[in-house]
Amino acid sequence: MIYKTWFFLALFSCLFGSNISAQSLENLLSDNLVRQLLQSGAVNRERFDAANLEMIPRYGSLERLLESNRRNLNPNVLMEYLRLYRKPSAGAGWTAAEKTGLYNGIVALSTLTGLEYFSRSRNSMRVFYELSTVIDGPGSRNPQPDPVFRSPPAEMSIYARQKDLTFGDNIYKYTYYSDESSIIVLLENVTNMTYGPITVMDRNNLRSFIAIIDCGPYLLVYTASMARATMLPGMRQRVGESVSNRATALLSWFTQKADQAFRRSS
Repeated sequence: MIYKTWFFLALFSCLFGSNISAQSLENLLSDNLVRQLLQSGAVNRERFDAANLEMIPRYGSLERLLESNRRNLNPNVLMEYLRLYRKPSAGAGWTAAEKTGLYNGIVALSTLTGLEYFSRSRNSMRVFYELSTVIDGPGSRNPQPDPVFRSPPAEMSIYARQKDLTFGDNIYKYTYYSDESSIIVLLENVTNMTYGPITVMDRNNLRSFIAIIDCGPYLLVYTASMARATMLPGMRQRVGESVSNRATALLSWFTQKADQAFRRSS
């Protein structure tokens, strides 16, 4: 009898396992945020203060990670973005192949090279990352190929050299977390970020997050960028725009990777 029970549990898992990972939008967000997302697909909040994060999905590991970083950093720039990505085929939760394809897509940091964003101040598209490559460690700049995984590890860190139009050539640490229902990425600056002769953010004073949560026919994408920045006269707008542009560029890049992962498996 015990063996029969385990057999049917295993069979159920194989046939319907992709359903188990899917979360409910209504359980993750307030009714108001769910309504806005279903209507427009996006909600943004950008502030130059140390206010609390207000749109974090109710997902334990994500909430703990974000709140601990916010308390430690005490940011004076704080931005949140919610996006709803509709999967090409509405159905149950992601399959193992879809999740692995998406994970490998967002670990491929070299594909950020040449990524464009829409500049509100210039009212045109601009290149954000002139260069992006995985390197072998924070003390060197030796380029490495993008890693590829057979299945997403629970936690993994890599270092990257990235050059953008605002803060120039810097080293960043990317930490990836994965569980049954989510992939979470934390980006931290390893080198001081400068604008001309001015150090705008000391090392580890920029932290950006992308959280991807499987919600059946949708992926809920939550992005938060927080920074402790030098706010000299004339710098507030520049820093805010750069942090916002970084988040916008990463969201655009994520959408490309999600399209590839889900269309290839369909």
